[in-house]
Amino acid sequence: MNAGFVDAVGMLPMPNARSLARKRIDGACCVWCGGTAVMDLGPRLSVVDGALKRWEPRACRPCAAREAARVYGIHIQSCARCTHHDYCPDARALHAFSREGQ
Repeated sequence: MNAGFVDAVGMLPMPNARSLARKRIDGACCVWCGGTAVMDLGPRLSVVDGALKRWEPRACRPCAAREAARVYGIHIQSCARCTHHDYCPDARALHAFSREGQ
C-alpha cells in the first residue's frame, strides 16, 4: 500500500454514539473527554437516536494522540506485516500521529 493513502485518523475507533452527550456527537467538544476540540476526526456513521446517521466527531490533541497510541499498540501485536524491525505503513502512520499530541 502506498503510504500516501494511509489515514491514521480514520483508523481511530469512536466511542459508541448512543452513550455520548449531544455536544460530543455534534463536535462541539472532544468526543473522548468533553474538553475543547481542536481537530476533526472525519465523518462517521453510527446509530444515533435510533437511526443510522452521519456525524462529525472532533477531539483535543492529547486524547487523539492517546487513542492513536492505544490503537498502535494493538495493531503491532496483531498485524502480520509488522515485525520488530519493520512496521507497515498503517503502524508508522499511527505511531507518527500519536507523537503529534505529546
